[in-house]
Amino acid sequence: MSIVFAAIMPHPPILVPPIGKERLKDAEKSKLALEEISRRFKNLDFDTIVVITPHGDVGQASVPVYTGHVFEGNFGAFGLPKPSFVYKGDPQLGLAVVKDSPLATACPETILDHGVLVPLYYPTAAGIRKLLLPIAVGFLPLSKLFEFGRSLARTIDRLGRKVLLIASADLSHRLTHEGPGGYSPRGKEFDDKLVGLVGSYDVNGLLKFDPDLAEEAGQDALWSIAILLGALDGKKVGPEVISYEGPFGVGYLVAALEVN
Repeated sequence: MSIVFAAIMPHPPILVPPIGKERLKDAEKSKLALEEISRRFKNLDFDTIVVITPHGDVGQASVPVYTGHVFEGNFGAFGLPKPSFVYKGDPQLGLAVVKDSPLATACPETILDHGVLVPLYYPTAAGIRKLLLPIAVGFLPLSKLFEFGRSLARTIDRLGRKVLLIASADLSHRLTHEGPGGYSPRGKEFDDKLVGLVGSYDVNGLLKFDPDLAEEAGQDALWSIAILLGALDGKKVGPEVISYEGPFGVGYLVAALEVN
């Protein structure tokens, strides 16, 4: 078993306590869920964290795989320039992923975006320090991203890595009039449907998600989730939705996908 555990985690900087401050009480469910899932991570034996981000150096025709030896980043764009977070990379795995998949391209980026940094914040605070392989999404059909995920898993198996896989994903950005994408009544419809599909681990339903609904919801979740689903293909998975809420007009989902 090479992928030892998988998770879907949100990436709003407001969930980082020094940024969210008193507003974080309005996202208490997400904060507690991220602390809980980070405690589960601590009990696992793994070598590398692979984080799939819909931000960063995203691709239009391929999936960018970060092949650097060291990565760093901070929340300066959100008013918190210090501290800077530094992680050792896993270039051997990254280059192997690129070699094995025709959909992948090597990415020289070494600066981490908030799509990576926010999901890593709580595990890092819990004392977890492992090698890191960031992968940015490509804006490709979900079926293609699923195939990339399958290739990713084969490469992980071939190299004998034990991997914790995280899909960084925010759901609809249009839940309220105060949301960053404005309001759409279909935002909540999207979130309810996606959370239900994740909870029942309906892979086919997720891969064939209504593209018009996804577009109207203003989401950045399906691309990274499709890669995660491909990487878990053929494995026995126990899904658990730990929390869902949309306190600031954006849907936050924390889900554990236990690989048995």
